[in-house]
Amino acid sequence: MVTRFLSVALAIVLAGFAIRASASDFVPRTSRERIFSTNGFSFLPPQGSTWLEKFGKSEITYLKKTDSRMVSFYVGALEGRLRSTLESKEALVAFVRSKKEQWGEPGRYSDTSSSFAIEDENDSCVRYRLSASDRNAPNKGSHEFLVMRVIGRFCQHPQDKSAAVDVFYSARYVPAFDAKELFAEGEQFLQSLQFSKTP
Repeated sequence: MVTRFLSVALAIVLAGFAIRASASDFVPRTSRERIFSTNGFSFLPPQGSTWLEKFGKSEITYLKKTDSRMVSFYVGALEGRLRSTLESKEALVAFVRSKKEQWGEPGRYSDTSSSFAIEDENDSCVRYRLSASDRNAPNKGSHEFLVMRVIGRFCQHPQDKSAAVDVFYSARYVPAFDAKELFAEGEQFLQSLQFSKTP
């Protein structure tokens, strides 16, 4: 079995709504096997047959093959080392909020909403949700806006608070599109995150 590793290169885990990459930057997903990080995190790639992947220095992104006139959808994982540890639940939530609640260029997003909460089952993770109308999406066509949803889990490793990972999924779609099936795939990806013992 070939084991693939996420490299550890970030000084801080970044936020970001969208990974600015086109489909030409991706290649067909090569494996459904669990991916392990040197920081003690692992997850399963999306298990369907219509996925492309892109490996970066400290992140992996999977792009779903879709009709881009209707919807774009991807999932990803980004990891790194925090400059300072977050010793309380309140500090962890505040940190994630400060990095995620950034709405980019003025006037692009409207009807914005967000939520951030410590997970009941894992108090080293913050579950976050971001929602907006994207009025300048590249693929909005004749629509006034696209619905944007970003949902993820930002986690510190339970045994090493300086190690952090952000797993997420992101969708932009025309208002009439039903994204439930895509969101179910995104949730499977989020729930596949596991922690292993650190060296």
